Amino acid sequence: MTCSRTSFVSQPLGSPLFGGRGLVVALVTALLLMAQPVAAKPAPKTLDCETQPCAEVLPGAVSFKPVAGTSYQVGVDAAGKSLGWVGLSTDVVDIDAYSGKPLVTLFGIDGKAVFTGAKVIHHSEPILLVGIPESALQTFVSWYAGKSVSTRVVVGKSSKPGAISVDAISGATVTALAQNQTVLAAGRKLAMDVGVLAAAKGATGEFIKTDKVLSWQQMETAGVFGRLFVSEKQMGSTKPTAADDQFINLWFTVADAPQIGRSLLGDHEYNWLMGRKKADEHLLVIYGVGSSSFKGSGYVRGGIFDRVRVEQGLRQMIFKDHDHHRIGGHTEAKGAPEFKEGAVFFARGGKLHAGEPFDLVFMGSRYDGKGGYSREFHSFSATHRLPDSLYKRPEAAPVFETEEIYVQAWRNQGARVYVVLAILLGVMALFIGRRWLVADMKRLRIIHTSVMLASVLLLGVWLKAQPSVTQMMTFVDGAVHGFRWSLFLSEPLLFISWISIAIVTLIWGRGVFCGWTCPFGSATELLFKLGRLLRLPEFELPDAVHSRLRYLRYVILVVLIGTFIYSPELGERMAEVEPFKTSFLVAPWTRHWGFVAWWGTLVGLSLFWWRPFCRYVCPLGAGLAIPGSFRLSGPYRRNACDSCKICTKTCEPKAIDKQGKIDPRECLSCMECESNYQNEQVCPPLVGIDRLMRRSREKGEPPNADKLARLMKDREDRK
Repeated sequence: MTCSRTSFVSQPLGSPLFGGRGLVVALVTALLLMAQPVAAKPAPKTLDCETQPCAEVLPGAVSFKPVAGTSYQVGVDAAGKSLGWVGLSTDVVDIDAYSGKPLVTLFGIDGKAVFTGAKVIHHSEPILLVGIPESALQTFVSWYAGKSVSTRVVVGKSSKPGAISVDAISGATVTALAQNQTVLAAGRKLAMDVGVLAAAKGATGEFIKTDKVLSWQQMETAGVFGRLFVSEKQMGSTKPTAADDQFINLWFTVADAPQIGRSLLGDHEYNWLMGRKKADEHLLVIYGVGSSSFKGSGYVRGGIFDRVRVEQGLRQMIFKDHDHHRIGGHTEAKGAPEFKEGAVFFARGGKLHAGEPFDLVFMGSRYDGKGGYSREFHSFSATHRLPDSLYKRPEAAPVFETEEIYVQAWRNQGARVYVVLAILLGVMALFIGRRWLVADMKRLRIIHTSVMLASVLLLGVWLKAQPSVTQMMTFVDGAVHGFRWSLFLSEPLLFISWISIAIVTLIWGRGVFCGWTCPFGSATELLFKLGRLLRLPEFELPDAVHSRLRYLRYVILVVLIGTFIYSPELGERMAEVEPFKTSFLVAPWTRHWGFVAWWGTLVGLSLFWWRPFCRYVCPLGAGLAIPGSFRLSGPYRRNACDSCKICTKTCEPKAIDKQGKIDPRECLSCMECESNYQNEQVCPPLVGIDRLMRRSREKGEPPNADKLARLMKDREDRK
């Protein structure tokens, strides 16, 4: 087996297109461009109309005065007439967005409790920091001007009477949902505090408690459960409707009463939950089936659930990870069906009045065919009131209306999870059965190329499931500042990918991911193959330069981790050294030209240079190389490998040294050396033994014993 490439190792290192020095210059320039926007001021701690644009959210106001005993300021016009009030959201409410940090929003209301304006003055949302234009968020929040603070606003299309729908920000749905919650909750709190919005309090009743255990049929007959059903057709599906065509089908109730809680959960589970529950809290139980999920596949950063919420009047319940208790789809009630999933949520802080009607709201989404993150969102609700046999209530009392608004977050991944699992498990199966795979070099190359193509088109372009060093930095930051699983469950496709990466890296090294399933890495290798088909010249660094430059990616990794711990916002920006967002997540024409130029440089280089980003720059690859150094199963080697140079010459990542030893930190598991290992027409000791035995048979005499012993020794596996 011989190397067929044309090497231009003599290309000057200062070449504008090629060379280690040129790559470093391009990298430094890109990092400076990425860091430049970080000059933004830190998040304001309180409202200050002398330094903040209060006049923009309360038009006509020329001066502002603090309101005694509050964090608000009143705005007056030139004639001294009061126009309304201005507030800062973080002075009023504590609502986390996707980043786990609040969207600091300046807002104003007038004397009729109508928003006069709103403006985001600080945020830490990663997709907005280096992706979607900032103007998209400002346009979204400006929509609230002219709307009453008591307006019921739903992100996405809603069938709820009296609700007003606002479109989500494509690609930043969680941010839009959190922003909606922030503006409305803060506005209502301010309006009530200054006396332009009244809050009505509901009277309390009590549960009628018995020790009787009820069957599922008895509970349904008694009206214990509320029901919410959404069909595939209601979600916009064009497939034929069938009897079991359920997008989501939910049963829900308040389970504080022992005859309900014990019947559904069993004595042990019910007693444990009631022991954790405070006096003003209630247990909301939800069971569901259907093609969708009422919990979603994970929680957004900060632990916010993304699919269901509870509304009562203007009040909405916020369920976070610490409000949730997993119970699965099984119930203890006799005759109960098996459900796909179940959950108990703690409705905390006296927000739910169990004796009054309340709405369970489900938000579903479907891809709308417009590309990128664009999805169509629909909200559905069902009203439920506990039956008189379960709850004794006083005479009609109004429902307490408070400032708090609940917004759930993000989208359900549906069948996409299974696509990712199929690809990742398929690749793992190939490595488990790699003796069959490498038995034929042509078969190996066809399958390897096919997997890389699937990684680019399915994992990258379609599913946007490109792992990033940002997740690795978040893990390290969590170890330093407090670990939260909700951060890693925020995107189910990436969560699954990282579980796979952890497994394969420990067993076979980083090459399984980097060499086979990384969408960007696969794209650059396919570009290199395209360059060979087009007969473009090929460039490779001299060994002396390559051996030094390969450590650059470790330096970048250390700098990124340190920066992220110091400032997550700066770390997110600096992580744009990875061109992944420009490649798969965000439309290039919406990005800063520096990001596009960096991406174009790497793509262009990949036509001539085998994986330059992966080998010298990629911090994710560097992070995986460290645990991959201790892989349990590397390529098989023979004693003869220290003198044979066949695999060394043809190893693209230069992972094989002059002694025939494979460096697991550099190996990308192409398996071609293992194919050579089995090939009796390529591997020298196998070729030698075959020739010696064939000549022996032709001459009709025993083979040379010394030569055969030497060849057999060379054929032995290397220890």
